Order: sequence, then C-alpha cells, then structure tokens
Amino acid sequence: MKRVFRGLLFLGVIAGAVVALKNFLDGEGSPGGEAQITFQDGSTRTLSTSDIEGQEFVDLARKLVESGL
Repeated sequence: MKRVFRGLLFLGVIAGAVVALKNFLDGEGSPGGEAQITFQDGSTRTLSTSDIEGQEFVDLARKLVESGL
C-alpha cells in the first residue's frame, strides 16, 4: 500500500511540475487582463497586458506590492 501511495505522490509531483513549467513558459505566471492608469484630471487609459506597455506597468505594480508600498 505504501508503494502505491508513493507512486501516486510521485506522479502528482511530476504533474504539478509540468503544469507549473507550462504556465511559466506560456507567460501565465502573471495575471492576465489589463492595466488601468488614472490621471489627475480624472481621465483613464487602459492597456492590455498582452502589449509591452501594459506588461511593463503590471511588472512595476507587482514589484511595488511585493516591496510593501
């Protein structure tokens, strides 16, 4: 019974690693969607995270959140 459990555990670890690697390589490690910028005058600009500009803002926001600001 222990041998079956170890085998299942090993398969689960391998499957999890494969999914994590696939998500990382596909760029899904970061949340998708959009970045919205609001200016002082109340106007907004929405950038898709699939664009380079939008991804830069998402990366910057993630760094600010991680640093605790």
